[in-house]
Amino acid sequence: MVAKRPPPGPEALRRSSRALRLSLLVTLLVTLLVTLVAPATGLAQKPPPDVRSGVEAPADPSCNCPCPAANATPGAAGSASGATPARDPIARLMEAKLLFAQGNELRKLGDCARALDFYERSRAVIASVPNTLNSAFCLDQLGRDDEAYDAYERLLTDFLSELAPEDKEAVVTALSRLRPRLGALHASSNVDGQLVVDGRGRGRFPLSHDVRLQPGERVVRVVKDGWVTFEKIVVVKAGEIVTIDAKLGALAESGRLRVEDERLVGADLFVDGTLVGQLPWEGALAPGAHYYSVRRGNIGSAPREANVLLGQIAIATVEAGPLAGELHLRVQPATADLSLNGVPVGKGQWRGRLPVGKHTIEAHEPGYFSYVARPTFGATIADTMAVQLNVDENHPRWGKKQGTFWVSVFGGGAFADELGSGAEASCKTIATCPPSARDRPKGAFVGARGGYEFPLGLSVEGSLGYVNLRTRLRRDVLTSLASQGGGPQIETTYTVNDQIETAGPFVAVGVSYRLELQPWLFASGAVAIGSIFAETSDDLRVTASAGGQSLRVAVDRAGLPLSSAAPFLLPELSLGVRYSRYFADFGLGLLAVVVGGPPHETGSNTIVSQVCSQQNAGTVHCVAPSAKVVVEETTYGTYVAWLPRIALGARF
Repeated sequence: MVAKRPPPGPEALRRSSRALRLSLLVTLLVTLLVTLVAPATGLAQKPPPDVRSGVEAPADPSCNCPCPAANATPGAAGSASGATPARDPIARLMEAKLLFAQGNELRKLGDCARALDFYERSRAVIASVPNTLNSAFCLDQLGRDDEAYDAYERLLTDFLSELAPEDKEAVVTALSRLRPRLGALHASSNVDGQLVVDGRGRGRFPLSHDVRLQPGERVVRVVKDGWVTFEKIVVVKAGEIVTIDAKLGALAESGRLRVEDERLVGADLFVDGTLVGQLPWEGALAPGAHYYSVRRGNIGSAPREANVLLGQIAIATVEAGPLAGELHLRVQPATADLSLNGVPVGKGQWRGRLPVGKHTIEAHEPGYFSYVARPTFGATIADTMAVQLNVDENHPRWGKKQGTFWVSVFGGGAFADELGSGAEASCKTIATCPPSARDRPKGAFVGARGGYEFPLGLSVEGSLGYVNLRTRLRRDVLTSLASQGGGPQIETTYTVNDQIETAGPFVAVGVSYRLELQPWLFASGAVAIGSIFAETSDDLRVTASAGGQSLRVAVDRAGLPLSSAAPFLLPELSLGVRYSRYFADFGLGLLAVVVGGPPHETGSNTIVSQVCSQQNAGTVHCVAPSAKVVVEETTYGTYVAWLPRIALGARF
């Protein structure tokens, strides 16, 4: 066993591309030599084993007995032309070997999607143990469990005698591993038509066994020329069997469709997603619109529309070009109508290859918002597109629209110009406050919100959370104080350093309105009223300076917390995105506290450690020890703060 390699970088891909061309040239020459000398002899070298299934991926499509040409499964990924003109057996064997070698080179690069195409084309020329085993390996790697199961099972039914004992054991192990993941379809019909599931042919009636399918909604069709097509959506569950009995009625009225192009003789023709034959082709169809496409190797066409008229022959033209990798398109709900480049191609799923270039993909379903995309597909890209249509809640399909409950959690920052505190107010009256010594208030908040949204988009809501804001500033207050010795007053500067904080839980109630801009995008506005149950404090650090000396000032009850209720008004705007019932939005609110807080009952301001003497007369040591410089100031008044935030929520 070997571990998977990481995806190659751009330079590695360029080197690999040059190596691939050289390798293919060498392979072609060696293959020609081997074919001429011993056409039935296999090559000995084997590539690394499949780490998922334990099945080694052999490197040679030759077999030890005359191998019948295998028709590719109709509608399968990478199916090649099903009608290969009679050719020299040696030329066919050489073609199969070359296709197989190309697949191996791509698989070594980690590109199982493209490698699968070459393996299937190799099987279409000559089916053998190696190319069937490698197809199963790649399908397994790509997670296409039902197709991998069929391929592994085909090894036991078609090549049992040619399997090495270790390969047989590994195949049986892989089947045992895949079987519990799959459901099954037991299908019967009154005609010997073709069974098509999700656009892929799965056999012709009567079926010899149940058809393995991946869980989920599957579009089942039974098609036969001259009969009305049967179509039904079934829900497949792992480990369970779904039974259908397809009753087709003969076409009471029909027209005919003829598709021909002398440049594409022998190309596979698909009508309404089903392989019906090869060009040139003519057959009976129900009157109305049908779609068709052709493919021969890596050349083919996008689906085109043909209108069949009663009793007339519609002649269709073909516009073919190089094909991109396989596209598997899935849409939910499975009843949605799909179209490619304006051509309806059925419901729920489409699988196939489109010409290289830009294409328009559309999905429509009443009661859902339409989906339109214009991706560009390259020649080397295989892709799976899963599309989930968003519900249009205002559509009449859903009847009277019901309201919904919703909840969200949120968090963000809080920023203000000032808190309206007594300290800040003093900067405009008795104090000098250097701008460099002042911080603008800032903080954070978190909370949860819930509400009920009425059909018109209006919600009533409530929220609770926690918020804090803090700021610091330095202010200088110049005053004249009496001297302790009865002399002249002494000019004294009080320097006050404030650390102000307000924090606490909040509750609010309000209303909001949500406006859908796109199925996934919305804008909303809200207004709420509430109260912050704040605990506030001002941790004061004060010094007094005079005569070139400074001393600390003790302020009674400084820094003690004070509780209060701060009523507020909170308008808010937001923009959000949603996926299914989940949403995220980005908002900006303006918190307006409409009632200021109570004053802190600070007491006297006392200068400590004074030692007044003749030597320090006129300094701070000799001023009156007590003064009312900082007294009963509020930590917040009326203020506004910006509240940017993000919220995550869900609807119920």
